[in-house]
Formats: sequence, C-alpha cells, structure tokens
Amino acid sequence: MNRNQSVYDGVNSHGSFARVNPVLRLPYGWKFTKAPAGVKVFFTMRHGGVSEPPYESLNLGFHVGDDHEHVIQNRRALSEALGIAPAGITSPRQRHTSRVMLLEHDEQVGAGAYGEESFFDPCDGLATALPAAPILLQFADCLPVALMAGGPRLAACVLHAGRRGIVDGVVRNGVAMMTDQFGVRPVAITAALGPAIGPCCYEVGSGIAREFEARFGPEAVAGANVDLAAAAIIDLKSAGIPPENIHLLDACTCCNHELLFLSPRRRDRPPRRHRLDRKTRWRMIQIRDTDFGKLHDQLFRNAKTRNSWKLKTRNHTDEKTSISLATEASLPGR
Repeated sequence: MNRNQSVYDGVNSHGSFARVNPVLRLPYGWKFTKAPAGVKVFFTMRHGGVSEPPYESLNLGFHVGDDHEHVIQNRRALSEALGIAPAGITSPRQRHTSRVMLLEHDEQVGAGAYGEESFFDPCDGLATALPAAPILLQFADCLPVALMAGGPRLAACVLHAGRRGIVDGVVRNGVAMMTDQFGVRPVAITAALGPAIGPCCYEVGSGIAREFEARFGPEAVAGANVDLAAAAIIDLKSAGIPPENIHLLDACTCCNHELLFLSPRRRDRPPRRHRLDRKTRWRMIQIRDTDFGKLHDQLFRNAKTRNSWKLKTRNHTDEKTSISLATEASLPGR
C-alpha cells in the first residue's frame, strides 16, 4: 500500500530527525531537531542495551516479561546518555486507551520509573509543563506522537497512538490538553511522529478497516490495510496544527524489525519482500555489522527515492518489547 500523498502534503519527513552517534555515549536512535528550545525529543532503536533475546537489547518496558534488572540498567543507561536522573523519569501504564493525563505536581514526577505500576493508569498520553520532568512511553507497532510548544511556558505531551486509541481520539485529546491546560494555540504546536508499523504491513480485518475509513476517510485505508500516521496527521490538521509543523520519521517497525521493536502478533510470519518503484530490491542492513552513521546515510539516501522507508526483511520472530520516546522539558543547562 502506498501512502495517500494528499494527507502528507506539507508534512516534513526525515530531515527533521538527526542520527545519534553511539561513540558519544548516546544509544542508537534519532533526535528530533525541530523541537522548541528547552524541549528535547528522542526516539530509541532496539540496540544498545543489556536485555537478552527475545528482548535484545535496549528494552525499556517492565510489562513485557524481560528481566526487571535489565530494564533498570537500560533505563539508567538512557538517562545517563541524556543527562537526566533515572528516578525522575515518568512513565504511564499504557492500555491502548484514548486517555491523556496531566503531570502537574512535583510529587508525581518519577511515577513508573522503577516498575510497571504507575500513578498514571490507565494512561496513553501524558502532558506536562513542569521543568526537568522527562516523560517516557514504550512502543512496538503503535505510533509515537510528541506534541510540544515553546515560548514563556514550555509544554510537552507524549501520546501512545495505536489503532484503537487513534480511533477513540487520543491524538485529538492530546491537542486539547495542550490548548486547554497550557493555553497553547494549535498553530504554535509542533508535532513529531516516530516509527510505527506502516500501511505496507498493517493489515486488519475488513470490519476494522471500514471503521477506520468511517473515522478518517479513504485516505487512511486501502483494502484491508490502514495507515496510522495518516490517521494521526488527519486529526492533527483538523485540530488546527499547520502541516509544516508536523514532522514524520517514516520508518516501518515491521519492515525494519532488525532495528526497531516489533509486536509479537507479527512474529513467525512468512518473510515479506519489499521493492523499489523500479523493482530494485532493498538489501538487508544489520546495525551490528555497520557504522551507524553510514547506516543512517544509506537509509535516508535510499528513502529519497520513495515516500516510505522500507527494507527487505526476514521472518518476524521478535517478541514485543519497546521503542521509547522520551521528552525533556526545560532541563537546567541543556
């Protein structure tokens, strides 16, 4: 399924995200470069941690069955790399809802830092204007959405946008939180959309596809496949966020499961083969076998020839772990 380009008109991709060099003691991933001053957004890959198969290796979620101490070590490594205190990370208990909550008191900071239980439960979106209050959510195939605003009062909101949550309005609720709680005008909001399963791979039942089409229109559906990013962009635009303020890191977690965490629902499936528009096959690239800078350059150079970043993949045998999105609001000296 090719993306419907009318949805993506004016939306930024690739150039808004900078590669991160592991030599600088940062984990593999992308830093969002268009964030307002004082707000930082980072998307991790699956490499750079201590977790063992099937959670290898930078799993940041306590809820998937990984060794608890490994998750602690992974979070500690991420915190040290980003210059934040592990105890200050706030993580909600995600349950595929449309509920967005407000992190507004200092005593709430650090909820979910050392275990699955959290004050914010159920919660699939967390917003804050507190300084030095990093938020971390976990993702496999679902879409990470970070909303942020600069100015006199910095504000950020991180959303876990899966199919159910998007249909039920988690993206709209996140924008409403920014406008109602923080007084931010939609035109002043910047949105960063991270890696998620793409429309190339996200096949659902006909009933679910019809529900998705009824909610978002035909632009987000083709046959039995749905486009999470398109649906989120439709809601962001309808809420008044200009397309030039929307930035998409167009990387499919299913196509790129060697680099990104994948839902267990897609394990043990036959290998998919993806081709360029000119029938040229993509070759498999493994991050362990190449310099990250070269990997990034090659992926993004290849991506210029098509709208969706895809790689040839092997069997999908990965358990669900997590890709993380961390926001950092007005950290002192950063």
